[in-house]
Amino acid sequence: MTATPQNTRISAALHQQDWATLDTLLTHLTNTEFRKAERMLRDEVLPTLPNDDFWAAYLHLIIYKRQAFLSGIRAVGRLAQERTLRFDTPPAQQVADTLDQPQALKVIDMALPLMQNQSQITGLFRLFHIDDEHRRVTLLIRIDTPLAYYMLFRALCHIPDNRTLALRCYRFILRRQNDRAYNMASILRTYFGLHEAKEQLSLRIEPYELSFLDRNYERFCYVLDGKRPKI
Repeated sequence: MTATPQNTRISAALHQQDWATLDTLLTHLTNTEFRKAERMLRDEVLPTLPNDDFWAAYLHLIIYKRQAFLSGIRAVGRLAQERTLRFDTPPAQQVADTLDQPQALKVIDMALPLMQNQSQITGLFRLFHIDDEHRRVTLLIRIDTPLAYYMLFRALCHIPDNRTLALRCYRFILRRQNDRAYNMASILRTYFGLHEAKEQLSLRIEPYELSFLDRNYERFCYVLDGKRPKI
């Protein structure tokens, strides 16, 4: 986006955490100018900030105008890739305390596919108090990535009397109709003994190979990619 003197001042105020000046600048924008400033902050400024500065800026922006800046959470993608994302800073906790439940779920939906490892997903869930495994399953099953599938698998393993839920997940995942989804469905069918699931799936896992699946993420991905476990 082409820089304008106005947007340069807005960006500078945010970098300096001069919230009073930032609010004044945003308040005096026209609707068109505000939309441009919103995109600039979301796409160009927030992704450049280190962890603590990001959470402080994001907190202020959602307090200023929640619906306009909620999607700024996608800027955590860079922090996640760089392995510098942390959820233990006070502004991050204030973000979780500020949002109502529907807003928090929107933020989780946007951030979850951007997480790069198990600890980041766990940290995101803990930040928003998603401690119940059933709720985690509901969120994870929306995402078609190896990491989400692994965390879904682990969540299912921790739920007592999980067979009915595993069967629902199996049927939901099958509807994606791609190779990874078919392999994940095969994993669920075999691991949880879903004998009523009769679909023809290319990946076949023998019962003695099941212990291979829950050892670690790398081994799970090996099977998810359609390879035979090395016992």
